[in-house]
Amino acid sequence: MFSSKIKDGFRRLVQPAVALYIKLKIHPNAITLIGFLISCVSGYFYSQGSFMLGSAILILSGIHDTFDGMVARQTNKVSLFGAFFDSNMDRFNEFAVLYGIGYFFVDWGMNLFAYCTFASIFFSVMISYARARAEGLQIKCSEGLMGRVERVVFIAVISFLPLNIFQYMIILYTVLTFITVIQRIVIVKMAITNKEVK
Repeated sequence: MFSSKIKDGFRRLVQPAVALYIKLKIHPNAITLIGFLISCVSGYFYSQGSFMLGSAILILSGIHDTFDGMVARQTNKVSLFGAFFDSNMDRFNEFAVLYGIGYFFVDWGMNLFAYCTFASIFFSVMISYARARAEGLQIKCSEGLMGRVERVVFIAVISFLPLNIFQYMIILYTVLTFITVIQRIVIVKMAITNKEVK
């Protein structure tokens, strides 16, 4: 109930922006693309070492990510392709930000942290793939330490830390995303085993 109130409050807060998109007759899929461009801007600032600015834009991107669905529902333009397109663009959004962070580490010769960042891109994709593949088997698999929202929040928060702490938090981020992949594999394995037993 408390979570529902928060969501309702958030929707009321962003409704003016949603209403503007509707007034301008911008298609939900175009809004999704705009969100990707915002993520690219965030990634650029990360690549330049402007972590706090990159984080602020990342948060803006996260908020904006809700607009396409709201516009689609309020204009009766909800579609299967729209959901598919949005899900795929979410992966591009993550890539843009993490690539920017990885680029920064490469540029500064911090190769260990660059490798970890690029590995986390792979693990993030695998987290989403595991869920999608599980759903193809009619198995719910949204659990795990680092869902998409958790990943965005984690990166946004650690971006306000000093670099000598941020770099090690990136290693932690990579480890947590890897653990989440393993968690989802185990969840699916257990679900399949339970189905076979029944």
